[in-house]
Amino acid sequence: MNGGCGFEVLTSAELAQRLRVRESWVIDQSKRSRTADPIPVFRLGKHRRYRWGSPELTSWLERRAGTQQLRRAEPKNGGGI
Repeated sequence: MNGGCGFEVLTSAELAQRLRVRESWVIDQSKRSRTADPIPVFRLGKHRRYRWGSPELTSWLERRAGTQQLRRAEPKNGGGI
């Protein structure tokens, strides 16, 4: 769905499909009580919706990608001899 505003409005199932993760993970990661950096979400009544292509979601994805790269770059043995 694109209302001419530069981004698509997705359900949690659609976002999960695009990210290739379970829908339950998307919902969990959207809750402020579960993570310090939740997926940006807005509500339509009781429904969660996500703005695909929005600056907020793009920024969140970039932060997550950076976090994953940092974790892979860390030595597994703690950097010891």
